Formats: sequence, C-alpha cells, structure tokens
Amino acid sequence: MVFDDRSGLVCTACGLIGEGEESLPPSYPLSKQRLGSIIAKKFYVFKDVEERILPEHLQLKFSRLKELQDSFYRGSYLDFFRLYKDLESIGDFLMLPDEVLERCKEIFEDFISKVRNPYNNYALLLAVCLMIASRELGESSAVKLSELVEAFKMKGYPFSKKVLVRTLSYASNIVPFTKKFRSCEEYIPKVVSILRAVPYIPVRIRVAGMDPDEYFTKLAETSRDLLSSISPIHRSGKNPFLLAASAVYFASTILSGQAGQSKIFTKVQYSKDVGIAEYTLRCHIRNIFEPLIAKRRLTMAPLVS
Repeated sequence: MVFDDRSGLVCTACGLIGEGEESLPPSYPLSKQRLGSIIAKKFYVFKDVEERILPEHLQLKFSRLKELQDSFYRGSYLDFFRLYKDLESIGDFLMLPDEVLERCKEIFEDFISKVRNPYNNYALLLAVCLMIASRELGESSAVKLSELVEAFKMKGYPFSKKVLVRTLSYASNIVPFTKKFRSCEEYIPKVVSILRAVPYIPVRIRVAGMDPDEYFTKLAETSRDLLSSISPIHRSGKNPFLLAASAVYFASTILSGQAGQSKIFTKVQYSKDVGIAEYTLRCHIRNIFEPLIAKRRLTMAPLVS
C-alpha cells in the first residue's frame, strides 16, 4: 500500500483505494473504488475513476500492463482458440471456402511444430499460412494481399503488406511450398464476381439485348485468352490483380463492339467498382492490350462468337 494525499491508501498491486472516511472527501462513497477496468489503447496518461492523474510509479506500472495487453492483441501469445476463432471470422469476411481454412490450420500447426514464436507474432504467421492455403486452391480462393492485411487489421492484428511478404519468404525456408505467386488468370473469377454484384451492370447487359450469365461467361473466357497471349516480359513487375482487371475491361469492349452495342461501363465507373486506378487501367490498355489486339484482330472473333 502507498499513501496518496489525494486518495488516501492505494494498493500498488491492484489499484484499489482503501476505505476510510479520514482519507476521502465527504462526497465519495465509503466503499472500495477501482481504476478503469479497460486500458484504452489511445490513452497514455492513466487516471482513476475520478479523472485524477495517477502517481508516477503507477503510471509506469500501468504502461507496462498496457504493453502486455497490446502484445496479446498483436498475436504474440499462442492461443489456438482465439486465433482459430478470429480465422473463422476472417474467412467469412473474405468469403473463403472451408477447405482453405482447414488447410491454413494444417500449415500453421506444421510450422509451429518446427519453430516456436516466429517473429514474436503468431497472428502474422497465421496470415502467411492463410495466404499459402488460398494460393494452393487457385482461383476458387483468390485473395489480394491488401484484402488479407485489412481483414487481420479488423480483428486487431495490424501489420503491413511489406511485412507479410517478408514473412512469407522466411516461412518458405521452413515449410516449403511450391506456389509463391498468383497468376493473373486466377483473379479473373474474382473480378467477374465483383462486376456481377454491381446492381447497374446486369441491367445494362439486359438493355443491350444480352443475357447476363452468358455475357459474364464470355467475358471470363475472352479475358483469359487475352492474358494467355501476354508475354512474360509484359507480365513482369505487374500486379496480377490489376493486370487481370485491365484484361476484363478490355474484353468487355471487345464483346460490346462485336454485339454492336455501346460499352457496358466507362473507365471511370469500372475503376471505382473494381478497385483499380484509372491511370493504371489506361496504361495497361495502351501499352499491352491495344498492341496485342492489333496483331490478333483476325483471330479474336471466333473466340467470342
């Protein structure tokens, strides 16, 4: 116990203020009082329930408690129940199939059986394992790195894409896996599913005299054909999702042109709906797809008829 001239006797172990009429103002209740039960992350000056700043030695003590609390939320402790519960929420948010989550758990448990507490962050390792598992299943579980980082951040595990990629490289030395990168083609279904979910697009397809399901099927086929014709040198250094999104847009212009209809969406609308910068979309069209279609103009029509 320590004596504080504002509060009386204060327990250094739990922060309780001792009883006693002589040490408390008359307006205070004559029962034990406590500090706030939740240490908010945004507060760095700790106060008691009466908004009085704690003494220096207690500030240091609760700062240490805050550090321990933060480290728990960052995933520094191996808690299978908490991690797997958060994994299920993340899987629902990213709309991943159950096979991906089960495979992620297998990879995660295999990893920690070989190396304990890597990078002092089990949540980061779980994110790496989820990324590996999603890539193993191909286009049925295509997830962008930014989506994965955002999903874990929402559950209280903040880390950057750069850290995630660096950890993936480290993990490959311990748990070998063959597929480190996604191909552009694997993102085609994801882009098409985004377009399906935009309300105005199916309406415009029907107005143009086309069936939405048939249109989206042809859109995916034409997009894959475009990507299959891109040389490795033009793929190098390109974000696979952005390149796939550009291919889908260019495929839509081909379909609209062959049907004699106006475009289903503009570059501005498409960029906002899919999540690609308009500048990137224009650059890919001008530097990759327009030169490609100029060489293949006579062979494109049979593929979309």
